[in-house]
Amino acid sequence: MCKLDDHVAVAVAGINSDANLLINSARLFAQRYTAGYSEPVPIEQLVHHLCDQKQGYTQFGGLRPFGVSFLFAGWDKSSGFQLYQSDPSGNYAGWTVGSTSFILFSVFF
Repeated sequence: MCKLDDHVAVAVAGINSDANLLINSARLFAQRYTAGYSEPVPIEQLVHHLCDQKQGYTQFGGLRPFGVSFLFAGWDKSSGFQLYQSDPSGNYAGWTVGSTSFILFSVFF
């Protein structure tokens, strides 16, 4: 479990060194977004950016794809509580969390 920003956390499954590289990239992206727009990055935009980076490594010869899957959980003011899953190929799926939102959020943070 890692905290990416004040409003989003991620659970990791796979190669830890790949996960560390991608987590640092996501933290940097979130900080740049906050510095530029004076508000936290939307969860889906953060996930989309990270998955674009993962998918790019599957397109070219000589680059090893990242061997890591993520489970993102967080909250933003536009969509509320959200849960996203990404796989090593860069595909992701998201769910909006319902009535158990507070329980899930307190487990991740």
